[in-house]
Formats: sequence, structure tokens, C-alpha cells
Amino acid sequence: MRILPALLFLYCVRAAVAQPSPGPVWSDLRAKNPPGLELSLRLTEPHSYREGELIRAQIAFPGRMFAPSQPPPQEHWQFAGFLLDPAGDCGSLASPCHEPMTMGFGNTDPTQRLGETSEPIAVSLNNYLPGMPPGRCRAAVLVRKLVLTNWGPMSASYGYTDPPQYAVSNTVEIEVIAATEAWVNQTIASSAANLKGPHLDTSDAYEQRRVAAEQLRSLDIPAAWSASLAVLPSEENTLLQGLAATREPARVCGLMRAAVPAPSQAVSSYYLRAMAQICARANLPLPPPYVPPPPGQKPPEPSAEQLQYWRRHREYEEGLIGEANARLAASVARKQGEAKAIALQNLMERVEYMRLNEPRQAWPAWLPVVKAEFTKSYAQIDGLWQRRLLALFASTLRSPDMVPLLESVLDAWKPGDYYEAAREALQNLYAIDPARAQARIVEQLAKSWTWLDSPQLDLLPASDAHIADDTLIEALGVAQRAGGWNVQLRMTALAKYASPKALPRIQAIYDSQQNSCQPELMAYFVRVDPAFADRVFHSHPWDMHAAPPRCTARYFERTPQIAMGPALERYLTAYLMHGDVHLKKIAAQSLGRFGSPAALGPLWDAFRYFHDYWKAKPAEVDQNSEGAFLELELRNAIARGRHWLATQTDLRTIQSLCITQHCLSETQQDLQAWQPPMRIEVSNQPGGIRAQVAQYYWIESMPALEEKLGQFPKGTQFTLRVYVDDADGIAVRIRKIAAARGLTIVSPGGK
Repeated sequence: MRILPALLFLYCVRAAVAQPSPGPVWSDLRAKNPPGLELSLRLTEPHSYREGELIRAQIAFPGRMFAPSQPPPQEHWQFAGFLLDPAGDCGSLASPCHEPMTMGFGNTDPTQRLGETSEPIAVSLNNYLPGMPPGRCRAAVLVRKLVLTNWGPMSASYGYTDPPQYAVSNTVEIEVIAATEAWVNQTIASSAANLKGPHLDTSDAYEQRRVAAEQLRSLDIPAAWSASLAVLPSEENTLLQGLAATREPARVCGLMRAAVPAPSQAVSSYYLRAMAQICARANLPLPPPYVPPPPGQKPPEPSAEQLQYWRRHREYEEGLIGEANARLAASVARKQGEAKAIALQNLMERVEYMRLNEPRQAWPAWLPVVKAEFTKSYAQIDGLWQRRLLALFASTLRSPDMVPLLESVLDAWKPGDYYEAAREALQNLYAIDPARAQARIVEQLAKSWTWLDSPQLDLLPASDAHIADDTLIEALGVAQRAGGWNVQLRMTALAKYASPKALPRIQAIYDSQQNSCQPELMAYFVRVDPAFADRVFHSHPWDMHAAPPRCTARYFERTPQIAMGPALERYLTAYLMHGDVHLKKIAAQSLGRFGSPAALGPLWDAFRYFHDYWKAKPAEVDQNSEGAFLELELRNAIARGRHWLATQTDLRTIQSLCITQHCLSETQQDLQAWQPPMRIEVSNQPGGIRAQVAQYYWIESMPALEEKLGQFPKGTQFTLRVYVDDADGIAVRIRKIAAARGLTIVSPGGK
């Protein structure tokens, strides 16, 4: 008979050596449980557990989720750990037992949902009370009270009571007996077989895999470590957390490092992060002690010793990961099946991280080998992995030699296939070769069946389209016949690209529609014949107290995305004062994104009207989520509108008018962004860039960035950070734009 070794952290001990029972303390605490508080712990299948056997339990603690339409509860109880009798390194009130902290590969602790659901929560007690040798012990759940400190339309904040208030569940008895070697071997084999088997997409199958992974996790012995590595990436988070919590980090470190180049070993970025943490725990000294501050006092600044320790700790982990990635790259050609796809993903994620965060750092020497292996093995990779990896390689490398693979995805599409792969391929093709991607869009618009949809037309400005009116009109006619394809796409293309010469024919098409609501066609008239669009918009009285026509919301939401003009802007601004809150929200959103500076006055009027209406009853608007969201949309349209500048003075005015906490917090964030020097940040996104200037987020092109910079007064100072390909070139261009407008960049480009 072979006894499993005990783990670190907690332990149950035999009665002969048990510490004094904390029973009276638990009884005193339980006697103070609030009336009606139902907190219970029960073993799912109570029996005598073998050493290392999974101990499944359920915690019942009825609660409710915070709904934005309802005020949150004034108090909330949070999981505070497990109490253990007899207590070891933890298990007392002063030091309850928690799941060991692991970083970088997910959090699977179900106790975080306590108080948010009325359903019992399943837990594996081994994760909190590991290493229990033969003997008896008792366990109970501890929760701690929090009280509401802040509430906005999107969130609620809670803080602990002072002094602390606790509640305790009933106790459960746990008996652990010795495990035989036969039981251990059979348990590891059955758990691994479950995790290696077909992954059925059912709740029962998922639960079986989760339990199998937690069982392997609880057996902290070499055979379980090897089995855990062999079944990856199945239940990766759970298994890596178990390895990270091992009591023998030196042995697990060596095992994981040796397994990196193995042909069948799946090595993800999470694998390497876990390995680095385990090796650091095995090979580095303990960190300098941290003394928590007294209650209510600010934590002290880190000491020089602490800063130096964590810098060396980080350097050690990064060095280990870098060395492992080099060995992984050298072995990627020998990797098999999914292990190869995971290795390619991991290595390219490392390159992507460097591109975004270390743009001046030389790329790894192994990159050409990895790129060549991906191109060579692409056809043999599983279809789902093909799409994922192609998008990652193309977006990271922005390399012309990715074009043939991207175009092969476009060429392979046929009706009935998923659209996402082709659309992602187009976005990445556009980032590498815009002209080639635009030619593909024009080609697809001439086809009866296509993967193309309206959002992709944003990549094709009208000036670059050169599509004949006949082609656009014929494509719409085909789409509107029985069995036709994507009428909305055809109407959007007509609205964006048809010439003014087509006006009589498009007028006839509009008149022939059985459905009078045509927000896409209306965008053509907004662009080409605004007088006609205005007549349509005025075809009903603009009565702010009557229900709006059913077309109005569709015009407000969809037409401005294609074309905006004075007629549509007047329609939108008028309805900012309508009684329909949802319609006002859509109008504010569209005006903020597409409205001219003339829309700013009506937005201010609507915002002030909201303030005057609600200022005497702020508690009511806090409970009215629809009203709170309207205030936020009006605020955002004024403070972050695309075609005007909200100055620090404007933001302070907004701050003085805010009723809800969310409005205030967003405005305070915007005011913080105005602290000089303000910042300009530019990063990559599929198909282009994303920039931020002061409080203006989601600037999606260089022309839009140039327009926004042109709204700031001369002499404004900015810092500049650029996290894109050709960072130096983009930084030079932005400096030239700034200099031409009398703005100053006070820091170099790049990171």
C-alpha cells in the first residue's frame, strides 16, 4: 500500500494530535448570523474519502444579480474563505482558507459567484483545503458583509463594514483514509481518458471534464503531473492552476521545461506563463515581507528592496519564457496536429506582443522559420485553426507574402459557408494591400451570391469604387427577386456609389417598394437630392408628443452611417425633444458620430432640459435606467462628438449639469484627459488604426485624427505614443499635422 504525500497549505490531523477545537468561536459567530440568512455547506456524496480523492460539495447562499433597472441591495455578502477544525496554516477566522493565487491563465474559482445566484454552487474542497492526510476534520464556509458605497446606471460599488461582520455556515465532517496505489493509478487513467476523449458539447459532458481535471489537479504526484500535461489543452486553466499550486515546484518546473519540444505537447502562452511561475517559486528566494497598513490607511509605497526583487523576478520569468519559445520554434516542424496549431499561435502571440509593446525591439531570430512552417503546413491545419491562425499571422506581420493565403480564403468561399472567415480575410488583406482588397469588394458587388455585407463597404470610399450605375441597379434587382441575396447590402451600395445621373431610376425604385421604410435608399437622397429627402422626413407632423412613425427610428439609426446632410440632421435634432426616450438616445448617438457643428446647440439644449427636469428628483433618475442612459448618451455626444471640440470649460459645465453618478464619473475621466500635456495614442486595429486624442476615443482613420487635432487651439501640448507598424513614419506624419496647426508634441513617438 502506498500513501499519497501530503500537500502544503492546510491539513487535517488525527485526533491524537489535534489542536484545541475552535468550536465555541464558530458557534459564537453563527449565533450572530442575521435572521433569514441562509448559508449552508453540504458534501455532494458523503463517504470516507481516499487521500487525494476529489471532495465535491455544494454551497447554498441565495442571492440576486444586480439589474440596472432596479436599485442594488444596500448590503452584500462575499465569500471570505473556509474555516477548518483543526486549523493549520489557514482555516482560522484571522486566516481563512482560499484557493491558492495563480496569475496569467484564468480564474476558475466558483465562490466568486456567491450571492449572485439562487442556485447552489458546486466546489471541490481540495482546491481550498489541499493535502489532507488520513484523519478527520470539520469545515465551514465564512462570508463577510459589504455595504453599498456607490451606484451608477452600469455598476455598483461595495465596501467592507468596519468593524468586520461575518456569517458562518453549518459544519461538515470530513474523513480521509489512506489511498492504495491501484486506486491512484486507476483514477489517473480514467480522468485522463475522459479529458482525451471526444469533447461533446453538452452540459453533462462539460461537467464530467471539469470534475476529471479537478481530480487530476488534486493528485499532486508525478504521474498526475504527466497526465495533466498529456491531455492539454483540455481544461487548461484548471490543470495549470493545479500544477502552479504544487508542493514540488522544482520537479514540475523540470518536467514542463523538458516537455516543450515534445511533438504531441500543447504549449500555449498560458503553459509558458504557468511554467515560469512554477520555476520562479522553485528557484528564487521568497519576496521581501509585506506589512499591510492599519485599517483605513493608504498602503505604503514599495521599498527599493521590493522593487528590485520584483524586477529580477520579472526578468527571470521573461528570460525563461524567451528561452522556451526559442526551443518551441525550433521544434514546431515536428509538432503534431493541434499541438502544432497551438505552438504557432503561441509564437505569433509573442511577436504580436512585441510589435505592440516593444516596437523598437528586434523581432525574434526564429520568426522566419515559424512563418515558413505556417505557410508550408497551412493546408493540413484544421479549418477552425486555419482561420484563427491566418488572421493572427496576417494582422501581426502585415506581410505581402500573406496575400496568397488570404486570397485563397476568399476564393474558396461558397454559399452555405460561414461568412466570418472571408470577412476577416478581407480586413487583413486591406491592411496589407488596400487596392487589392477594394478590387475584391467591387468584384463581390457584381455577384449574385456573396459573403460581403454592408459594414465591409466602409473599406471602399466612393472615390475609389468606380462602379457603373447599371451594375448596382441590376444587382439590387436580382437581390429583390425570389431567393435573392442581401437586399440591404445592395441598397447600401446603391446609396454610397450610384451617381447623380441615376436619380430618376433610383426615384422609381424607391416609389416601387412595397415597404415605405427604406433607410439605405434614403441615404442616396440625403447625398444627391436633399430636397426630396426633406420632403420624406416632413411627410408627417413633427409632433413631439405623438408616437413617431415606424420609419423614424430606422432613419435615425441606419441612414447617417451611409450619408449625413442638413435635411437628416434637422430631423434628428428636432426629435431630441421627443417624449420617446429610446428615439432620443438614437438621435444623440448619431449626431455625436456624424452631426455637423450645427448639431451641438440642440444637443446642449436637450442636455440642459434633462437636467432641469430631473434636478429636483435625482433619486428617481438613479432608479430609472432608461433616463440615466439617455443622460449619458447626450453627455457623450457633446463631450466626445466627432466634428467639434468639447473644451475643459465645456466639460466643467457638463459636470455641473450631471444628475447621475455615471455621467459624473465619465466627465471626471474626460477632465482628467485634459490635464496638460494631453495625450495622443495610436494603435492597430483590423483594417486601419485606432487613435485617442484627449477624451476622444475610437478615432478610426488618419483623416479623422487630422480633423480632431485641427479642432484644438494653437499652443496645445500633447504627448505622443504610437503602437503600430511603421511607428516612426506615423509619428513623423502626426508631428507634421500638429506643427501645421500650431500644436506641440512634447515627447518622441513610439513607446
